Amino acid sequence: MTAAAHAQVAGPAWCEPGLDLSGGRYPLSVESSVMGMVDTLVPGVSTLTRLVRYYSLYWALADIAGRRGWDAEKCQTVLRCSEVALALVSRGNEIAAHGGDRVASLLDSGRVDELAELGRGSYSPRAWGFWSQYSGPSAVMGTVAVEDGALRPGRRDCPVAVRQMYAPLLATAADRPIRPEEAIDLAEVAMDATGTADLGPLRDLFTATRDGLHLPADWTGDDRTRRSTLRILARSAQLEPTASTWSDALYLSVAYGGRISTDPVLGGEQRASAWRGTLLRRLSVGAWRRLWAELVSEVSMNGSATKDDLHEWISAEATAVTVQDFVASWPALVDDENEPSPAEQQLWAEHPPVLADLAVLLAGGRRKEQLTGRSRAAFLGRYPERKQFLDPNWVANRHREHASGTMAELARSLVDDMLAQSRRVALRKLKFDTHGRMKLFTKLHERNGRYYAVGAEGAGNVGLRVEQLEFMAGQLGFTEPSGDRLVITPLAETLLDLHT
Repeated sequence: MTAAAHAQVAGPAWCEPGLDLSGGRYPLSVESSVMGMVDTLVPGVSTLTRLVRYYSLYWALADIAGRRGWDAEKCQTVLRCSEVALALVSRGNEIAAHGGDRVASLLDSGRVDELAELGRGSYSPRAWGFWSQYSGPSAVMGTVAVEDGALRPGRRDCPVAVRQMYAPLLATAADRPIRPEEAIDLAEVAMDATGTADLGPLRDLFTATRDGLHLPADWTGDDRTRRSTLRILARSAQLEPTASTWSDALYLSVAYGGRISTDPVLGGEQRASAWRGTLLRRLSVGAWRRLWAELVSEVSMNGSATKDDLHEWISAEATAVTVQDFVASWPALVDDENEPSPAEQQLWAEHPPVLADLAVLLAGGRRKEQLTGRSRAAFLGRYPERKQFLDPNWVANRHREHASGTMAELARSLVDDMLAQSRRVALRKLKFDTHGRMKLFTKLHERNGRYYAVGAEGAGNVGLRVEQLEFMAGQLGFTEPSGDRLVITPLAETLLDLHT
């Protein structure tokens, strides 16, 4: 007797599955407060804007498009040809152009004619190439406007020097794609090109200056905010030159201690207080994201898990001491001047990862009572009156409920909160296609009391756009490499008025 062949079927064999699963980027939806403040504090820069040359390219393109009355289709064609040209002329540069790897691959395979064509076989599968990354920031900068899908000049006129710099490139791109052998004649627009005509106008835009002077009335609120953030970042780098990045220097100089009150530069920037609240709230956001990633990893490693299994896991990661005793063992959250101290950094150094993140969440619940003014407002987010799941108020309430209980009990409660919030977020994002099939954006799903993971969750924290600003500051000549130290150039000191 032969053995029957068996096949696993997910659902009835006579129908297609009725639910598609796809991972969501923000499974607990705890990031909005920080992301909203970053939008406010870093206008004109996004997480995908890294190269200042593209700001000036679109500035010049919008100018010529307006003067010649190009429609959307013509703008799109010239834009794609121009972006390919930047990638061609920047081959081998230390700073790679957007799409550079793809262009190199197409050249190696002999598909030169396809470089700027629409479609997935070109340098970019997106119809408008990398403009989609810079469109919003360019509009905020005032360099480009969009009318009926076509690029048009913004409120900031394109300087003659920038127009002339891109004239040869745009003249050819308006007629046909640039050929690889022609790239040598366009060296001025390469990513590594120095002393180019666009750098002065771009420095003016980023620092809200004209002829080296900042006159607030000449600039919008977003322009003044961008300048303020650059001043805060550059000053932080001056104060903490041994920090590894601007982000680290920002935490050391602004999030903690009293420099935002005592330093002659930071003390004059009201937005430094908003940055403090944003930075401290981001610590809680990161803790939630890491805890959730660990929970999903636990499910994935075991194939599936029940809620009891997850309770057992988190209990083993926590501690049997009471919540109040655990909190009492911490370093002080504020110093003798009632300024925030880097307690979170010490908690991470002293405890295993999961327990440390639980501690950081509890610290966030207490920070809201210690912060004041703009710092507290930024910490609580744009809409503090709205009750939000898993925010510092939520954690503070959980803290009060479990103060006399053990950390393990509190941790189990937070697991329940995360599971419930994940389901709420997934259902809120639920979509139906034209055939009535549901698509659920989650990597963790529950069936008959068991949880299953369809992929790993990202444990990285949300960005501050500081890394992007630091990289572009180098291109603008505001920083210079100096081994293991952060160096702010005299040019930046002058334009940002950092002399003390």
